[in-house]
Amino acid sequence: MAWVRVLGRRVYSLPRPAAVAVVAVGAGVLFAAAYGAYRTYDYAIYDPTFCRNCHTMEAAWDRWQTSEHRTVTCHACHEASIIESARQVVTFVTRQPQAVGTHAVVPKEVCQQCHFSANPRWRQVAETAGHRIHSEQRGIECVVCHAPSIHRFAPTEQICGTCHVAQTVGERRVVVPEMADLHCVKCHEYLAVDSPLRPERQTCLQCHQALPGQAGHWPADAPHQFACGQCHKPHERARPVVACQTCHAQPREDIHPQAVLQTTPCTACHVPHRWKIQ
Repeated sequence: MAWVRVLGRRVYSLPRPAAVAVVAVGAGVLFAAAYGAYRTYDYAIYDPTFCRNCHTMEAAWDRWQTSEHRTVTCHACHEASIIESARQVVTFVTRQPQAVGTHAVVPKEVCQQCHFSANPRWRQVAETAGHRIHSEQRGIECVVCHAPSIHRFAPTEQICGTCHVAQTVGERRVVVPEMADLHCVKCHEYLAVDSPLRPERQTCLQCHQALPGQAGHWPADAPHQFACGQCHKPHERARPVVACQTCHAQPREDIHPQAVLQTTPCTACHVPHRWKIQ
């Protein structure tokens, strides 16, 4: 037994080998506790399987695994605070809910970290016409269009109609049947950099010139070179709305008697798109 004097008092001291062992054991316990705390934190914050521990997350998990974001961890997008995360855990443990409540909402700034970053790994949309108007100018959150259904990010054909009710095509508003199955961005070039979003003449011709029997309908010297939508209203009715007198308010009376104009459509004499007399 060894004694040492500390502040004038005799204090028992462990032999040197025993003291080293105690220090080593204490350091090992502290290291194990710190490492365990780190692993627990890392698992809870960065490992997607932690979220799957809640049985209510199975559907969301399955969709995430087959989505475009399957290589992105949950917390990369869902940035819940530690307090909010703890609340979710306590709620799950104490109440055993049957559905996932709203939590960790994804603001558009989170999406922009990748999709406005110039990183070629992700589709870059900052310069596209549609995102400039909807995201930047009007401040619409990305999830409004890209995630109305959990972990399904490609906008559906119906999503545009949520806001653009009057222009909806398909079952909710019967218009041109051949166009009812097209996605809105087929005509409204959302992802183009310099697109005006409203279809221009060439936008329509890209498809219609390729259709059987329509290739020769639009000669290069046709008198009407403006956007097709000025005469055709695809969101209003199935057949073209050609209101010629909107522009030609006073056609030559000697060859266009009022009685004829009131009973005979202009296209009875004028070949559509060429506008020459048949």
